Amino acid sequence: MRVMFAVSPGLDHLYPAVGLAWALRTAGHEVVVATSGASTQAAAQAGFAVRDVSPEADFGAIFPRVGSREERARAMRERGLAIARTLETPDVILEKFSRVSDLMADGTLRFAEAWRPDLIVYSRLQGAALLTARALGVPAVEHGFSFLREGAMPSRFLPYLAPVYERLGVPVELPPLTRIHFAPEHMMHGEGEGWTMRFVPFHGGGVLPDWLAEPKRRPRICVTLGTTVPHVAGVGSLESVLAAAGGVDAEFVLALGDDPELAPLGTLPENVRVVGWTPLGALLSGCDAIIHHGGAGTTLASAHAGVVQLALAHGADNWINAAMVERCGMGLSREPADVSTRFLEGLLADEALRKSAASVADELAAQPGPDQMVPRLLDLTRQSG
Repeated sequence: MRVMFAVSPGLDHLYPAVGLAWALRTAGHEVVVATSGASTQAAAQAGFAVRDVSPEADFGAIFPRVGSREERARAMRERGLAIARTLETPDVILEKFSRVSDLMADGTLRFAEAWRPDLIVYSRLQGAALLTARALGVPAVEHGFSFLREGAMPSRFLPYLAPVYERLGVPVELPPLTRIHFAPEHMMHGEGEGWTMRFVPFHGGGVLPDWLAEPKRRPRICVTLGTTVPHVAGVGSLESVLAAAGGVDAEFVLALGDDPELAPLGTLPENVRVVGWTPLGALLSGCDAIIHHGGAGTTLASAHAGVVQLALAHGADNWINAAMVERCGMGLSREPADVSTRFLEGLLADEALRKSAASVADELAAQPGPDQMVPRLLDLTRQSG
């Protein structure tokens, strides 16, 4: 079986699908990734053959950084609260990703016509994959990367994609669709059916530093905002959190990627260690807790690691995820300004919460893994043939 993974630019679109892609390769199937932007090199570093389908595209023009950091942070927050109310992707995001899809459609279709996949697995919002699957008459599999089911989203997305379908002479119709959810049903929100698959946390490779290979001398807490929040709104929201951290007898690992702009945080306490890009799974294996922005990938990776979580929602689906963290007993949700030294000390000392987080990790480990999805995907191609 030949499987093409069609992925939108962005590591949060690529990384959740790596586990399934490697399960297919391990089972002896051919896999190639069709993507662009930052995902191109990341997919190659993950060990896959990759085709950059739109190397000249300016995706930044679709998502411009307009206004001050404060204005961008406020817009991010308002959009995130709207998603929490409606449990669906806003129309403005569908419109923007239809433009992303337009930039990627020609290259994706041409490559697929040459490579002839039997199946296309795509990241949510990758409309070029829907178009290509319809043009080739092969099944499409939506690989989820959030806790939203959104069974109606492809139908909502299709009218935004109609111009590119028509431009390329493809009937404006959806291909046969199957969905894979990356979390157990009780963690999911919204309506829509799909297959449940165990998430495989992946955040790229890297050489681990010496300090991470040594026994820790006191509790360790990871602090991160993922990849999107620092780029859009900066890191200033962590100022109060890190100020509170200075009074806690623990080590705080500030993981904001390579070359973050830390000036808004002022002088950092001595117990805060700043690190560059570090694989999150390896970092969490030595942590007692994590403070994060509520991103779906970070939330679920932390759940698999069994560490106590403090979610500080910033935007997108963060409020949905933060509420789920509390509901499932994995941690707590707060506004950054409400985090004090006493609160952080209580978080570390909460043995009941620690046991609950460990129990959730055991539950997740028992879910069917990507290897068990491979025969089901093979059946899809047989049925379509």
